[in-house]
Amino acid sequence: MNLAKLRLGDYELDIGYLLRELVERRARRVLVQLPEGLKRYYVELVDAISRATGAEVVADASPTYGSCLIDPVEVSGYDLVVHVGHDPYPLSNLTLGNVVYVDLEYVGVNVGQLVEVVDRSLRGLGVTRVAILTTNQHKKLSKELVVGLGGRGFTVVFGPALVLGCYLPPGLRESGAEAVLVVAGGRFHAVGASLVLPGLKVLRVDPYTLTVSDTSKDTARFLSIRLRKMWEATSARSWGILVGIAGQYRPHVVEAIKREFDRRDLRYYVLRVPVLNVDTLRNVDSPGIEAYVVTSCPRVAVDDLYHFEKPVLTPPEALQVVRGLLGQEYPKNFI
Repeated sequence: MNLAKLRLGDYELDIGYLLRELVERRARRVLVQLPEGLKRYYVELVDAISRATGAEVVADASPTYGSCLIDPVEVSGYDLVVHVGHDPYPLSNLTLGNVVYVDLEYVGVNVGQLVEVVDRSLRGLGVTRVAILTTNQHKKLSKELVVGLGGRGFTVVFGPALVLGCYLPPGLRESGAEAVLVVAGGRFHAVGASLVLPGLKVLRVDPYTLTVSDTSKDTARFLSIRLRKMWEATSARSWGILVGIAGQYRPHVVEAIKREFDRRDLRYYVLRVPVLNVDTLRNVDSPGIEAYVVTSCPRVAVDDLYHFEKPVLTPPEALQVVRGLLGQEYPKNFI
């Protein structure tokens, strides 16, 4: 086994760093968390850890959509938790001293070809100043993209910086970028950025397909749905406040929503929901609730519950509605 890198399909993991952490912390009972879509590599990673350290290794098969869902109670029973493929959640104030975050780098791309594709797209748009956002799997690739674009006359004025589905790094709006490149597979991260960056061109750079695409059509469709849901909620007098767990438990947001509802004499019910989806919501839905606000992951409202029978809003959307501000600019953030 190469003690520097462990190859997991088209991804590489710094196994040397991980094993050093395991030895230094004398970890005998270990929980490994891999992200969705990559859980099939548990066998290789568990075998590598157990063979090198002799530790008891448990694979977490529950959904792992981000580090925001690391449950302090769940992980407290392990000497070390190996959380792969996500950075620490920047919006959480939880202290998780037994968690090690390990990058998982995608290496199945021809960087030269990707730079060429991005070059053509930017020249076609007449863009020279760009910002670069990326996910955990493409940190190294994004740095190489900066170098490649710089050699072709483009200026990267911001980044590469980490983007989450609910989080944009500070300073991006003021960076002077003419376009934002989001290096990620799928549309999830790019659409999230585009929704809260009105007037700025957001391009999805997909290293898996070597394509660059404009997010404007997808964003327009999502925005149309969000505005319709907000209008549907304008007459609601009773609300369900959906509260998450772990890093997605945000008491300051819950209290802000409750204060606003109290101020306007709106009835509300607080519902704790560890896993929120359509089936969960239908199971607790009542004729006594006319609209919902999700205080855990705002992308659940946007991406997963947009077709629910009643309006399900993010906190900024709900506050804009109950304050009678609908018709103004869409909220500049999700949270």
